[in-house]
Amino acid sequence: MNEHQSRLWNRMLKSINDFREGNLHYFDLIGELEGALHAGEFKDQELIEQWYEYWAPLEILNATKGDSVTIENADKYLLEMEVFLKGKL
Repeated sequence: MNEHQSRLWNRMLKSINDFREGNLHYFDLIGELEGALHAGEFKDQELIEQWYEYWAPLEILNATKGDSVTIENADKYLLEMEVFLKGKL
């Protein structure tokens, strides 16, 4: 992972934290997570597939509940995503 990708990876972690603190709407969190992945232009297909495995449940919540998603609804999936992201830094 290069420096640019590492910054984007850390941005994903910050976005999750911002949502937990009430500073980011759930819809925006989902967009920021996926946007950071695409902006990083990652070439490791296995990494990308793993990322989407953690992102998919978050996106399903977004598709079914939108901005009415609460921290309690998403916490399990957010924690799993955080552990994944931190494990790849």
